[in-house]
Amino acid sequence: MQAFILGAGLGTRLAPLSYIVPKPLLPVFQKPLICHTMDRLMRAGVTEFLVNTSQLEMMWERTFPFPDPQYRGCPVYLSHEEKPLDSGGGVRKVMPRIHQDEPLIVQNGDILCDFPVSELLAEHRRSGNLVTLALRTVDGKKNVGFDPATGRVTDMRHALGIDPGSCQFAGIYIMQPEVADLFPDVPEDEPFSIVPVWLELIRSKRMGGLVADWGHWHELGTPAAYLDALLDLTSSQRIHPESVISPEADVSEESVVCQNAVVPAGTTLNDCIVWPRTHVTPGAYTRAILTPRLTVQA
Repeated sequence: MQAFILGAGLGTRLAPLSYIVPKPLLPVFQKPLICHTMDRLMRAGVTEFLVNTSQLEMMWERTFPFPDPQYRGCPVYLSHEEKPLDSGGGVRKVMPRIHQDEPLIVQNGDILCDFPVSELLAEHRRSGNLVTLALRTVDGKKNVGFDPATGRVTDMRHALGIDPGSCQFAGIYIMQPEVADLFPDVPEDEPFSIVPVWLELIRSKRMGGLVADWGHWHELGTPAAYLDALLDLTSSQRIHPESVISPEADVSEESVVCQNAVVPAGTTLNDCIVWPRTHVTPGAYTRAILTPRLTVQA
């Protein structure tokens, strides 16, 4: 089974952190965000990953080194886009590599969550829909119309004038490869959104959904959202054993200190994230993200 992770966005809202690392490679506790995503998808049976990339290509190649990029034994194919191709163009670019006899799992690269994809996959197979969205009723913008009686999506962004929405799209969906037949006939390097394709599927009653309100769900789209997500989650790996923290430094229980970071005497960290290989300048920091190149207040 294959999964496609969208990693080619510019990360404008995450700036200035996105100037030095793509969103899916943000450190989350002691490994990149995308590795948490891959771990969860592997539990659902995924054995091969495709990831689209755009800016900071060398960071991707460092995470998944050539000539045999992989994660925990699963091949990782990096689809580089000279300019981001949007939510539809990126999928179209990797279609030649997609297995035509299996559904494709697609996830936005900035989502950190724990609900099992296996349940979404089971609903997709049961329903016979061409696309099945993961939905939530407890987070964010509720602009997706959904009918629990039929399990179908009825509207999106109120574009069809049917339902203003009761759910949020959770950034994960499953699609049959034949959905590509509905993609617009535009040049291969031309970006396009997947939403008009989904609206066509809604009209023809071939788009379903599954409400997944359990567990945690975070979109790490801004520095504040990234910081809040890590402060909100429980982890026994907040302090990496290979970090160096002076006995004379004061580090709050919620703070995260990554591998090879150095926190010297005279430092106070209150609700902070310290990235790998960061040598912290002594001082007091509150709700800050400290990296080797810059410090961001969140």
